[in-house]
Amino acid sequence: MSNLFDIVIVGGGINGAGIARDAALRGFHVGLFEQGDFGSGTSSKSSKLIHGGLRYLKQGNFSLVTESITERRRLRHMAPHLVQPLPFLVPVYEDASVGLEKTNIGLWLYDALSLFRSYKMHRIFRGNTSHTLEPALRTEQLTGAVEYYDCVTDDFRLVLENIVDAVTLGADCRSYTKVTDIQPRDENKPYYTLDLFDQKTGRTETVSSKAIVVAAGVWTDILCHSFDDTHTPHLRPTKGTHIVFPQHILPLKRALALPSPHDQRIVLAIPWFGRTVVGTTDTQFNGDFNNIHATNDEVNYLCDAINHYLKTITLSPNDIIATWSGVRPLVDDHAETESSVSRDHTISIRNDGICLVMGGKMTTYRLMAEETVEKIFHWLNTQYPNDFSDLDITLSKTQNSSLPGSQNISVSSMTGIKIIERNLIKKYAFEKRTAIHLSKTYGMRAHHIGMLTETDPSLTKHMQKDLPYIWGEVTFAVQSDFACHVTDVLSRRIPLLLLGLDQGLDIVDQVGDHMAKLLHWDDSRTQKECDAYRQEVAKSRQYQQSSI
Repeated sequence: MSNLFDIVIVGGGINGAGIARDAALRGFHVGLFEQGDFGSGTSSKSSKLIHGGLRYLKQGNFSLVTESITERRRLRHMAPHLVQPLPFLVPVYEDASVGLEKTNIGLWLYDALSLFRSYKMHRIFRGNTSHTLEPALRTEQLTGAVEYYDCVTDDFRLVLENIVDAVTLGADCRSYTKVTDIQPRDENKPYYTLDLFDQKTGRTETVSSKAIVVAAGVWTDILCHSFDDTHTPHLRPTKGTHIVFPQHILPLKRALALPSPHDQRIVLAIPWFGRTVVGTTDTQFNGDFNNIHATNDEVNYLCDAINHYLKTITLSPNDIIATWSGVRPLVDDHAETESSVSRDHTISIRNDGICLVMGGKMTTYRLMAEETVEKIFHWLNTQYPNDFSDLDITLSKTQNSSLPGSQNISVSSMTGIKIIERNLIKKYAFEKRTAIHLSKTYGMRAHHIGMLTETDPSLTKHMQKDLPYIWGEVTFAVQSDFACHVTDVLSRRIPLLLLGLDQGLDIVDQVGDHMAKLLHWDDSRTQKECDAYRQEVAKSRQYQQSSI
């Protein structure tokens, strides 16, 4: 493949992946370079939601809510296996800053902004009998509750399927490839030159590009300053922490949206893959972006917030099975508090063809990608007017183009996913829970895992008793989903780091041996890989020793 690209994207999170896919669909020659695993930064450490942003109504940001609701609907059609409706319950108590009737009015506005095309319209339940919807809730002073719908997702999978599709369309997407230097264009050299370092092989390489997109998330200011010492910082990084409980300890039928008694910011409790996730925090972060972990104070804040609303359950840090923390790359708008910083995005292209993508939220990634490629195209067309005359690149195709796992899946009533589930049971004799899991995780791509198990029936065995993951998924992760390390598999592709009762420590050596056969590791390399994952688990438990 030629080392001259039309567009090089630095960063392989959700924005970079979405931009690569959009540009490749239009016919651009695209390169994408990510210094770690695809989606390993903020993009896999979200609240796992595709949502309209109900709380932005309170801020009066109707344009962001409308934009988010529109994109939520599009993503449901693009990836119905990954973006699925979830009911949310907002209990309202007598001392609430926003009463029941005002909450009801807000939800009517939320429905109206969706043009009444949400999965279901909201419902209001008056009186303390509304606690029967979620029996764990306390009933004292409960005036009622409102139920509405948003969507839950697997954030990493959303990133990955954009990468998979971009590669299929011809994009050169590389993980663990660091951009070490960017040399500017000049009158004698009409292209940018980028020096690359492949962290897997230790090799260096130089490529050229007509334009560059910086979609590096929280690393944007650092990266820009490395090749332009006049760069002015744009970002205000804020940290979000989530904690995970076994579902039997915090059993919920719906997600709960609860104002913290400490500061009234919304804390969510979300059923997710057989566990319950509670989050998030929203605090200024000035530390090392490569060393982010939950602190004792953040864990206690979340436990106190949820305990305030529970009747007979008292959660403690000892009940937690996992934590995760990420840093949001928000554009600094000089807001008074972190939680009031705008979630709007900013896309700016410099005169020299470097485009900066900043802010936003996962829900609106597709729109951000479309806007980015539009700006890049107009710039390229002025600089290289004869280079793109034979390409159909004037319009984005992502609005009506399904992600790979969603080809031919019907969004209505989850019909298509149910058909995949039945076919997996019929053709490969999978257990029902395995078929449900595979169909909702991989969509149509689940058939590739089925074919692996036909060759090796041992791959149908479950990795852990209480979770649906099978060993065939480890093979698929390596062969088809760009996994290079044990941490790639157990942190994101089969996220036992977040869901396993022992966070995957009980089977990490088996996973290492399985991957060693596929990637031809020796014993020393295999041990190193397993030890690196153990360090990742230790970081997620660091709050137990932290009082920062």
